[in-house]
Amino acid sequence: MKNTCFFNSTSFWGGGEKSHLEYASNFQRRNYQVCLVTSSGSELEKRAQEQAIPVFGFRIGKLSFLNPFMINKLARFFRSQQIDTVFLNSSADLKTGGLAARKARIKNIVYMRGLAVPVKNSWLNRYLLTRVVTHPVPNSEDTKKMFLQKLSSVLPSEHVPVIYRGINFEDWDKRAVNPHIFRENDELILGNAGRLVKQKGQDFLIDVARELKQKGVRFKLVIAGVGPLEQELKTKALNNGLEKEIIFPGFYKNIRDFLAGIDVFLFPSLWEGFGNAMVEAMYEKKPVVAFNLTSNPEIIQSGENGFLVDYPKLDDFVTTILKLAQDEKLRQHIGEEAHHSVKGRFSFDRIIQDWEKLLD
Repeated sequence: MKNTCFFNSTSFWGGGEKSHLEYASNFQRRNYQVCLVTSSGSELEKRAQEQAIPVFGFRIGKLSFLNPFMINKLARFFRSQQIDTVFLNSSADLKTGGLAARKARIKNIVYMRGLAVPVKNSWLNRYLLTRVVTHPVPNSEDTKKMFLQKLSSVLPSEHVPVIYRGINFEDWDKRAVNPHIFRENDELILGNAGRLVKQKGQDFLIDVARELKQKGVRFKLVIAGVGPLEQELKTKALNNGLEKEIIFPGFYKNIRDFLAGIDVFLFPSLWEGFGNAMVEAMYEKKPVVAFNLTSNPEIIQSGENGFLVDYPKLDDFVTTILKLAQDEKLRQHIGEEAHHSVKGRFSFDRIIQDWEKLLD
């Protein structure tokens, strides 16, 4: 693991890209030789350059794995940088980067599985995951279960370790905080942050807001992020007469600014490999209300460090929010418990030790 390459050609900015950047930064801090391969002109490239991480831009598409010139080019790059460990994330990168890494005879070819959906038992996937990848590593037990659902006959469970995603709490605490306050008088501020896509469940939150308004609750719901459903969500809020209650502030580069201004974090995602946004909110001592599905129960013990609601029970979700709205001491207590529970389990120091144990 002396010379490590984080390979992520995704052009947009999301959880996987953020994860690769944070891992690269923290491995570099621990005196590993690190570089990052990404799409030229991407947000990941820009942020890596800002952090003085060596970054190399390549144009990689879904069918690049069929291009022998691209495979040879990447293999030569890996050899020139003397890479011994490469971390891959997306399906396209697994194919193109994985094949190139195998051609370059890289020792550790790591597939960081973060998507909690089944993988097809195709000949290509069987080849990639048994002959190319040396370490398939899901980011939660639920991700592992879904990953192996159709592959258990060719990929034994004991060969698939789980390593949770780490969060750099040291750097987190050093960030300057400039709270964006949306509160008027004694309003309860509810927050959600994530890409505006179906998976994240923001549509459900508009139904929640409608019910809260009908019950006479004074609140604002702040939905931070950008994505293809932005206009659809804004239209639904307007059609439900919630234009004053729901705010869409866009993307936050420093999520602490957002979290500092809310009281309760709502996490209605339909599936998550690892709920990074939820864990960050918990570290900021915000009580979380989430669905009791995917990897959420691995992070939240309902009633102790947050609340889990059976999917898709709107009334129960609203009732839990009302309980928090009416009890400030409960919000503070749950927030404190949330902070302590994630600080111990998901710090980068602990997670990187897990990676070193696995790969060294």
